[in-house]
This record gives sequence, C-alpha cells and structure tokens, in this order.
Amino acid sequence: MKRRLLIIAGALAALSSGTAFAQQGAIRHVHDPCVIKEGNVYYMFSTGHGITIRRSPDMFRWEGAGRVFAEDVPAWSAKEIPGTKFPWAPDISFFNDRYHLYYSISTFGKKKSCIGLATNKTLNPASPHYRWVDHGKVVESGANSNFNAIDPNVVLDEKGRPWLSFGSFWTGLKLVALDQKTGKPSPQSGNLISIAARPSTAIEAPFIVRKNGYYYLFASFDFCCKGADSTYNIVVGRSRKVTGPYLDRNGKPMLNGGGTQILAGYDNVRGPGHNAVLLDGRRDWLVHHFYNANDEGTPTMQIRPLTWDADGWPIAGKPLGSPAGNTSGDQRPTQEPSAGKSSPAGPGQVWEWQVSGQEPFKLWIYANGTIGRAPDQAPDPNFTWARSGKKITIRWPQGWIDTMQVQPGGKTLSGQNQHGAEIKARLIRKIPK
Repeated sequence: MKRRLLIIAGALAALSSGTAFAQQGAIRHVHDPCVIKEGNVYYMFSTGHGITIRRSPDMFRWEGAGRVFAEDVPAWSAKEIPGTKFPWAPDISFFNDRYHLYYSISTFGKKKSCIGLATNKTLNPASPHYRWVDHGKVVESGANSNFNAIDPNVVLDEKGRPWLSFGSFWTGLKLVALDQKTGKPSPQSGNLISIAARPSTAIEAPFIVRKNGYYYLFASFDFCCKGADSTYNIVVGRSRKVTGPYLDRNGKPMLNGGGTQILAGYDNVRGPGHNAVLLDGRRDWLVHHFYNANDEGTPTMQIRPLTWDADGWPIAGKPLGSPAGNTSGDQRPTQEPSAGKSSPAGPGQVWEWQVSGQEPFKLWIYANGTIGRAPDQAPDPNFTWARSGKKITIRWPQGWIDTMQVQPGGKTLSGQNQHGAEIKARLIRKIPK
C-alpha cells in the first residue's frame, strides 16, 4: 500500500448502505437556507449580499457557487425599501419551465417590505442558458399593513397551481394564489388568506409541502438572530387543502397558535429554524440553520433526514453525521480503531484530508480500490480510487472527480477537485491485514 495513496476532495458522501454523514465545506454563515436539485447537483440559496449560492453533489459537501445578483440588492428594491442591505430568506421552486427564486427586501423589525422574483432556465452556471432575470416586486407591505411581506415560499397544489406563503410576526402567515405564467398574483388571485398566527405574534418563515394527501405547513416560533441566545424552534400543522385550516397533532388550529414542535435547541445547537423541506425521491430532508454555541453563535446550515410516523406526522432525525448516541451536534466520528486493529474490509490506510482550509477529517482507504469513512462501515463499491504513477484519481458516486499528486516521501498528497478547490492530505497510519 506504500504506492497506493489518495485523498478525497471534500467530506464523504452517504455510502451505498444508506448511512448519512456530516455536511462539510461552506456551511458556516448560512441563514435561511433552501435547497433544490437539478440533475445530479443540489443547489442552496440563502440570505446574503446578492443572494448567496452554494452547491453539492450529495447534500453533504458544500462549496460556494457565486450569487444571484452582481449588486448587493436589485436597484428597484433599494428605492422601495431605503436602508436595505441585502436580500433575505430566498425560496427556490420550479414551474412553468423555469426556476423561480423569491426573495425578501426589508429592514429589521419593520413592516415596510417587499417580496421580489428572479427566474432562470437552469441553475448550472456552466450552461449557455444560465441567466438570472429579475422581475421586480411581487407582494408588498407598508407601515399601515397588519402583515409583513417577507419569508416567501411557493407550493404547487394538486393541480400544479403555484401558491405563495409568507409572513413574519404581526398577524402571522399569509397565502396568495399566483399566476403560473407571471409568477405574481393576478387580479383573479383574490385577497390574502391567513393560515397561521400566534397571540405572541412570534411566528414566521412558512414552508408548505404536499405529501400523503396533506399539505404540511412548517413554521418557526419565537426569536432568531440572537446568536447562541436565539430561541427559534420548528413546528408543523397540516390540512387537506392548501388554503387550510391547518391543525396541529392535537387538533389545535395554527390560526390560534397551534403547532406541533418537531425541533428545538439543544446543547450547542441553538435556535434551529427557518427551515425548508426537500422531497428527494425516496428520501425527505429538513434543511435549516442553527446558531452554533461552540462557534460564537455563528449561523450554520444543518440537514436532517425527515421521516413520517404511522399517522403521517413528520419526525426530524439527527443531523447528518451525528454518530449513534451523540446529539451534541458534533458531526465528526467519535471513535476510530486503535493502532494494529484490522478492518473487516481488508488492509489499507487511514488518511486525514483537508479541503480549502476546512476542518480535516479521516478516510479509510482500502487496497481493493474502495473508500470508507469508518472501520465498521462497508466501503461503497461505487466510490473508488486509482493510481497512475504519482497521480491519484478519485471518482465519487455522484460523478465528481478529484485529482491528487503524491508528494515526496509518499506521506502527503495535494491537488484539487474539478471545481478548483485546493486539497491537502497526510497519512496517519496503516490498516493491517
């Protein structure tokens, strides 16, 4: 194995056994995330200057992928809402043969707000059809409104018609029908429909998905944006109709403060909220941010499997990568075999790798050309490596290719992935036969 060396350009993807692992890469300073998949790539949009974009081949290792707008905010919005610095809380959806990105323009604690819309034919920046087109204002609220036009989310009903939910504090969450061609309310859309509210008014960030014959309304209760002191938590209710009424598990209407809690803060995971849900084939995911008490309250992206109980209610799993029994939010493996202990997968080496300055992680590299993340997990037969001279090539199950060079001495590697991210690695120890 001295000549068989390699390193991976990110954190490991979920192995073919279905085990899920931690998110890595560009996951810090993420607020209000939402995710969609195009082809074999996942794209994440979040609050930030020009609307920040990230991408991943596997929901697991993330990298920056630019921004929607070259300017911090579209010119029209700066005039509409003086003092705004960047768009908030984007939402991404696909209908009428285009991706629709709705976003919020506001200032903290004020009701004078707008929701804007930008569209694109593709999310792949390498495509000749990639171009964001801004369509301006969709919904607005003013100082005399009893609602706040921020935190948009689109759901398609059973007939494929788009509906826009939104709202934050005041009289709660609202819903309005959209014209499928324009992506904006039409004269036939009717008045705003109230779908959820609280006596304390501390409710925002609606997200509606259709599943199992119901519409599920997720929302965030209490307070964000206070770092490790944030009290955000995620609740849910459901309805047979997109317009409601939405009831929680106990039958309490969400219009009267109802909501079944599915995730609240614990340990270093403070104020989890402003969630999105991704229905991804046979798997569903809960995407949200939290404030990391171990990192000065930095807003950080987190993804959890979302399962459904026998009565059809969602259950938020542990964050990807949390070892069994570990609910601290630390997504790294807590154990590794002692030196000299053999692996059931056969001989190999343990390597530590680091991508673009991110925190290093360990990989188990086997002589048969496969890769694993831990000694007690079978390596993925579709996750492979090969060597030609001093060149190491790693092929991910999702189609990514990483290229590394063996450095003098044979105990370190360097290279980059296909997107140019720098990778470094070092040999830790051998795995005996």
